[in-house]
Amino acid sequence: MKMYKKWSLILVGLLAFGGSYSCSKGPDSTPPDDDTNVPPKAEHYPGLSVSASGQLLLNGEPYRAIGVNYFNAFIRTLDDGQQNNTSYRTGLAYLKERNIPFIRFAINGYWPKNWDRYLNNPDAYFQQLDAFVAAAEEFGIGLIPSFFWHTPTVPDLVGEPVNRWGDTGSKTHELMQKFIRDVVVRYRDSPAIWGWEQGNEVNLLVDLPGDNDNLPPIVPELGTPTTRSKEDKLYTADLLVMMRAFAREVRKYDGTRIVITGNAIQRPAARNLWKNQSWTKDTRSQFIEMLGVQNPDPIDVLCTHVYPASAEEGYFSDASVGVEGLIRASMEAAGELKKPLFLGEWGAQEAKYGTETREKFMELLEAIEDNEVPLSAMWVFDYPPHDTEEGINVSPDNGPREYMLQEIRKVNERMRK
Repeated sequence: MKMYKKWSLILVGLLAFGGSYSCSKGPDSTPPDDDTNVPPKAEHYPGLSVSASGQLLLNGEPYRAIGVNYFNAFIRTLDDGQQNNTSYRTGLAYLKERNIPFIRFAINGYWPKNWDRYLNNPDAYFQQLDAFVAAAEEFGIGLIPSFFWHTPTVPDLVGEPVNRWGDTGSKTHELMQKFIRDVVVRYRDSPAIWGWEQGNEVNLLVDLPGDNDNLPPIVPELGTPTTRSKEDKLYTADLLVMMRAFAREVRKYDGTRIVITGNAIQRPAARNLWKNQSWTKDTRSQFIEMLGVQNPDPIDVLCTHVYPASAEEGYFSDASVGVEGLIRASMEAAGELKKPLFLGEWGAQEAKYGTETREKFMELLEAIEDNEVPLSAMWVFDYPPHDTEEGINVSPDNGPREYMLQEIRKVNERMRK
């Protein structure tokens, strides 16, 4: 879902409950490798990888599946007083019973304040994460951890503007590198880890017009600065630096698992915003081009998020399409680039569509199956804030949306035949 929507929902929840939640470009070069105490990486690791022809593989075999976003499965344990919260075990067991094979989740806090555990008591942080990964291994659920869900958080933590994501010599990149090394080296041998994702929907933040418009939120009590400026804006050049640097850092320690941007579906005018600072809608071919631009090598999958509202925004300037047309164009790009498509979020909001929700949901699910999308993840499982605000949460506590998991289960079974 779009970043500004998630910001507002998470902020409302945080301020209501008074606690932490749980939601100028430098040279593009890889920093010197100073990891003398890190054991050499293996030739191959378990999980998802990509063949030379661009086919998605699980442990070396062709693979297709639909999972779910379990956004706060782990980060709920970072809340004050929630160190021993293992409610995710109930959720993982519930998913296992329904043959949901993997989850996408945030691996660290949304706001700067939520990174306190990792930064100030890393032993405690990793003790909790160890237990979470062990639970996923126990239940046979694959994990796709998303490292930097809220893009401004790392620069905010180190006292830099957000555009330092575009500078590989920045403190932002220094903290990025440390966190990647700590996590990837620790868990790269786990069969539960299926891939590594940079963040969430960064591409929606780039190339937006205006020096003082579309700036990140200011919430000082949660660790943000008290002011923002045009240096807190990102452009395509910054996105390319941050994604390439993330992938190269991961590849130091894991040479085979998929590396993902976490991007949303690009804006209808993404290419024109990049080249012309114009809201003129892109053509279908420009849409396909931008999928490649925003998922640069050595990122090895294409990532996008599609909701019914995506089609309502109006794609393309030379042909009007619905969700099926968006997914078909994305699969065409995946074939051209030999990068399998990961539809990292999709779903239908009951709060928006009411009695038409099931129809909208099934339209998306059928498009995923008909277009043979290799990997996708429904938004969202066991995330109570979206019970009412969006009407899109599926959990053991809301039976009326259980049909969503049951329909996914049917498609997963057909995929495996």
